[in-house]
Amino acid sequence: MLHRTARSPTDASGTGAGLASPAARRLRGSRWRDPRIWLGAALVLASIVVGARVLAAADDTVAIWALRGDLASGITVDSGDVTAVDIHFADASDATRYVSAEEPLPAGLQLVRDVGAGELLALSALSDDATTAPAQLPLAVGPAGMPPDLAAGNRVDLWAVPADDGARTGAQQPVRVLREVTVVSVASAGPAGAGADRQVLVTLPPDADVADVLANLRSSDVVLIRAGG
Repeated sequence: MLHRTARSPTDASGTGAGLASPAARRLRGSRWRDPRIWLGAALVLASIVVGARVLAAADDTVAIWALRGDLASGITVDSGDVTAVDIHFADASDATRYVSAEEPLPAGLQLVRDVGAGELLALSALSDDATTAPAQLPLAVGPAGMPPDLAAGNRVDLWAVPADDGARTGAQQPVRVLREVTVVSVASAGPAGAGADRQVLVTLPPDADVADVLANLRSSDVVLIRAGG
């Protein structure tokens, strides 16, 4: 009678094929101890703080009136001549030197000096007092005595040209009465049409002798030559 001894199943190499080895476990350290995590968090926090400060600085602006175009001394500034711009002043008190755009531009303000396009409208450049604003001289000018496109803000030389009688006798010669004065306004052509005289208002220099100016203009035709061409 044959006796068989029970044997464990083995593979070809003699080891047990049905027994699986347990997987090795590695000890993992906490991710929060990784310095790269803390560095990344610090960078994110710094960017948030910087962004908040930039936005806060952008909101810390003041609306100021600025000139749309060049305007000369003696011109009255109105709402069509200005535009509101937002300005950030390093020193908040500097804003008080300019005309705030938080309110409508006051009427009747005249420039006491030339102001360039884009320049902030400084209080020191304006006056609402007739005694401090430049004096203005009204002139009756014929169509042949001024450029056809003459407009407020232009600078002109004022010439007194002898009328026809004086020119024929040679009693007078053309005289330049004023140099580079500012045109304040040019009246539109009246009912008489383009051939009629038009009133042109110009500023007088502070040192002008009004009596001398009027004497030179007596019995003369006014001719306005645009300065620079």
